[in-house]
Amino acid sequence: MTTVNQPHIKNTLTFVIPAVCGVIIDILSKWFVFSQVKAYETITLIPGLLNIVRSENKGVVFGILPGKTNAFIILSAIAIIAIVCIYLWSDRSVTKSNVALGMVLAGAAGNLWDRIWFRGVRDFIDIHLGNAYHWPTFNIADSLICIGVFLMAITSFFAPRREQT
Repeated sequence: MTTVNQPHIKNTLTFVIPAVCGVIIDILSKWFVFSQVKAYETITLIPGLLNIVRSENKGVVFGILPGKTNAFIILSAIAIIAIVCIYLWSDRSVTKSNVALGMVLAGAAGNLWDRIWFRGVRDFIDIHLGNAYHWPTFNIADSLICIGVFLMAITSFFAPRREQT
């Protein structure tokens, strides 16, 4: 009879659960907004701060390089493979890093889904400060990537230093 390695399962789940849940939440949120909100309609959630709008990004960050969907699909697939490899080759005992990598993977996969099925990324979160400042529209996948990268950076700054031998 073999015993199950409990820490290994916990470490794997702290990567897989954020990845799977993140993809599901991203895809469902885009489906909901794009099925319920009309084109060019704005739904104000917090006046002067947060709106929901339908926006399609045919490029990458901030709409740069539109029309290169196939190239972005390939680059996204490579990024997903790299994220999984980083997870597999890293110290998987650091829960925060596992969660962070899972979030980045979810974001990359959610946006890859859009590129494959919709030939661009569907965005809908519109943040602004009154009329003075307006951030480009984004989605849950973008948020997961940013939060995951931020968590990885913070985790790396506070990680204990290993002694060199």
